Amino acid sequence: MRRIRRTLAAALTVLVATVGFAVVAATPASAAPLPIDPNMLPHWARWTFHTGGNFDLVMDAAGSGGSGSRVILYPSTRNSNQVWFQEEATEGGQYLHPGYNRNLCLGRANSADGTKVVVQGCSGSINQRWVIPRSFETGYLLKAQDNQNACVDVPQSNFSQSAQLQMWGCNGSAAQLWNTGRCFAGGCDGRWPDVMDCDIGGGDVVRDVSQGDNRIVLVRATGCHAFYARLTSSSGNTSSINLVLWRYYPDQPYEYYSISLSPGQTRWSQLLGVNDPGATFEACAEKPGQPSFKFCSGIWWA
Repeated sequence: MRRIRRTLAAALTVLVATVGFAVVAATPASAAPLPIDPNMLPHWARWTFHTGGNFDLVMDAAGSGGSGSRVILYPSTRNSNQVWFQEEATEGGQYLHPGYNRNLCLGRANSADGTKVVVQGCSGSINQRWVIPRSFETGYLLKAQDNQNACVDVPQSNFSQSAQLQMWGCNGSAAQLWNTGRCFAGGCDGRWPDVMDCDIGGGDVVRDVSQGDNRIVLVRATGCHAFYARLTSSSGNTSSINLVLWRYYPDQPYEYYSISLSPGQTRWSQLLGVNDPGATFEACAEKPGQPSFKFCSGIWWA
């Protein structure tokens, strides 16, 4: 599988002040965004963690910094320091890499109450391994792999910009709940992926198919447990073209959403959630009144 990056919002503006011949560097929170590290493996799940107490604040590697950098709450910018790639650890648990550097891991010195959460150079240490159980629909907990009574926590439920995250005994509060989207499974049906923040840092591209200059991409939004699709209509088309997202069931009628594109246009579909274990998904391009024109992504499953 390959991954795509959503470009539905502008990047964070970088301010650099100059005084005489001296240049004052931007603060860590406003540093220029780095690209996604191309060495991230394509099968690693990709997350953006919104805090349970304020959906507009996300888990952020401050300033896209190196080992020892703080992990804080910061308004969502969709930059690589707010995207976390999940790698399964052979020793047990999961590593979480900030999107800009595969060689860094989410870590802590230990799992005691009040221990600060930071990024560290990946070493395979037990202090860099996590478990990520679902807590409630779109919400997850981030637990220490060696002490699953310890959770990543917003200190004193201080849901404000730049609050540094810590370890704390798991208590089920909003300070320890991490959301990945505003809808889940069948509750996403008919909604738009950008509005619902479904894996806003990106989704899993499970199919990518072209016919001439027409291109279909089928995307699995892990956090929202749903699928959506993108169609690019060739500028050479002489009429509109429809993007149709299908949900098939083993023993029920199929369901779908359809949108129309003009020649040269690119559009995203609405979402269809994974609301049945046997459901499969497919995206197709069709021309109204021209049944001979049709090509599809191929079927994918949850």
